[in-house]
Amino acid sequence: MEANLQIELDNRRALSGKNVAIGLLFALLAVAPLFLSSYYVNLLYMVGVFAIISIGMNIIVGYSGIVSIGHAGLMAAGAYSAAFFNTHFGTPFWITAMIGIVVSLILGSILAIPTIRAGGVYLSMITIAFGVIIDEILIRWESFSGGPLGISGIAKPAIGAYQFGLTQVYYLVLIVAAVAMVLVYNFRRSVWGRSLLAIKQNVIAAESLGIKPFYYQYVGFAISAVFAGLAGAIYAHANSFISPDIFGFHTSIQLVLIIILGGAGTVWGPVLGSFIIVLLPEVLNFDHLRLAVYGLLMFVVLYFLPKGISGTIIDYLEKKKTPKENRAAYDAIPLDQLLNVNANTASGTLLSINNLNKQFGGLHVIKDLSLEVQSSTVLSLIGPNGAGKSTVINMISGFYTPTSGDIYLNGKKIDGSTPQEMLHQGIARTFQHTRLFGELTVLENIMIGVAQSHKQHLFSALFRSGGMRRQEQRIADLAHAYLDLAGYKGLRHIKAANLAYGHQRVVEIARALAAKPSLLLLDEPAAGLTSGEIVELEHVIRKLKEAGLTIILIEHHMDFVSRISDKVTVIDYGRKIAEGKADEVQDDPNVIKAYLGEEETEHADSL
Repeated sequence: MEANLQIELDNRRALSGKNVAIGLLFALLAVAPLFLSSYYVNLLYMVGVFAIISIGMNIIVGYSGIVSIGHAGLMAAGAYSAAFFNTHFGTPFWITAMIGIVVSLILGSILAIPTIRAGGVYLSMITIAFGVIIDEILIRWESFSGGPLGISGIAKPAIGAYQFGLTQVYYLVLIVAAVAMVLVYNFRRSVWGRSLLAIKQNVIAAESLGIKPFYYQYVGFAISAVFAGLAGAIYAHANSFISPDIFGFHTSIQLVLIIILGGAGTVWGPVLGSFIIVLLPEVLNFDHLRLAVYGLLMFVVLYFLPKGISGTIIDYLEKKKTPKENRAAYDAIPLDQLLNVNANTASGTLLSINNLNKQFGGLHVIKDLSLEVQSSTVLSLIGPNGAGKSTVINMISGFYTPTSGDIYLNGKKIDGSTPQEMLHQGIARTFQHTRLFGELTVLENIMIGVAQSHKQHLFSALFRSGGMRRQEQRIADLAHAYLDLAGYKGLRHIKAANLAYGHQRVVEIARALAAKPSLLLLDEPAAGLTSGEIVELEHVIRKLKEAGLTIILIEHHMDFVSRISDKVTVIDYGRKIAEGKADEVQDDPNVIKAYLGEEETEHADSL
């Protein structure tokens, strides 16, 4: 208790120190107009505008891994929409800003569909094409945009008859940027933020936990478009003039470089990058070589500082910091609340596979496989390497679609379902090679698994409502409980990538349990574990089975399989060659032949 109290005090001191530093920074920025000339205040205002759009872009670049090189086009959409309504209809800034947001949101939502679906290098190409299209439209649609000459005479922001000057615009941008930082920071600490980071780091593992990549990335793209539209509207009114060349390709490159240089996925990265990218040309006076310098700078950062300045500093500080377990005490959660036991307590067949086949082109991997798994039992699926065991697991979990045959869960036909659908029907899994989200903490990895059964409204996440905070605490408590249930005894607030391999295995099991499955698929869970860790794993599996969970196990440790299995199924070259108790299948001639080969079997028989 005293240790926990001391850790809690240490955390509060660290948080207090961080808050003081942030408060001092904003206080310094707040008084800057009192000491700086209008030239430097204007530069800080531009830093703020770029920070607003970059903070939004950080959601897709930093959290989703989607590199958009067309957000200057979304900024232009917000700017020109605001300017058009202001100059043609006299619409005040506070309304044109909303118009700019809506127009940018609509275009961003449309752009997101082909961009996310394309993926890879095509993703960036589509966003570049979007920027080029917007630029051409602005040049040629003169009745709307004023053509190459742009739009002038845009009214400054005003409250009633009071019109904003440079200082007031600067404070407006500072407030909006600060609010944007808070909203995105809240987003990062929500189900939404963790899900996007999971997709970025390992999309297959994310899908196995029920996460729909397109949905989350689409929402993230739309949010970034809102920030781009708002930044564009502010820029148009503050400068009273806009033209197409302001929102050209070089601006899109600037925005991407801001995030990469500052630190993608970090809270302060977009702000730090905005300071550098906006102020650097003024200090070094290289406007005529802007793109060349930006290209060189991007190369240097990607090669020497792949996590950006902010990310590199964070990594350094984390390495210097002594890891501590800062878990607060929580009430014990009953086992029946952690497991989906109600669906498993009844006797009978939980999973039924009939004449299952899988072909990859001309290669017939699984051939007429049939098996049944009884509720509350452990079935071990064994066989030589390449026998097709993981292929069977991939079909049961929805990652492969069977060529033919049927899979039934609780009497319901499920073959052909997506991984997300399989999870919601009660099937969770681990992988042959661990697929943790390495840049997230151990606890966050489990929280992702827990959260799929806890719906969280987007606005609650952005504004971190009281209900959302209570929900997050509940998710964290459950995550701790699942780590305890899986037998994990290590630190929980360190990055999963820093764990020993054996601990990674245990954490992955805890994450699968967090989805509350009725059927748990474990693909070589004992691989890489010490003998002591295997004994602990055996204890966990027995406990889960006794609680009513059904488990299919792929494993090569035959002693472990013999002790833990109710039934063993052996497959070779995609066919079932034996089935029964462990000692029965071990003595089966077909099994011996599969493992040793025909010649070795004949030699063994002659001895």
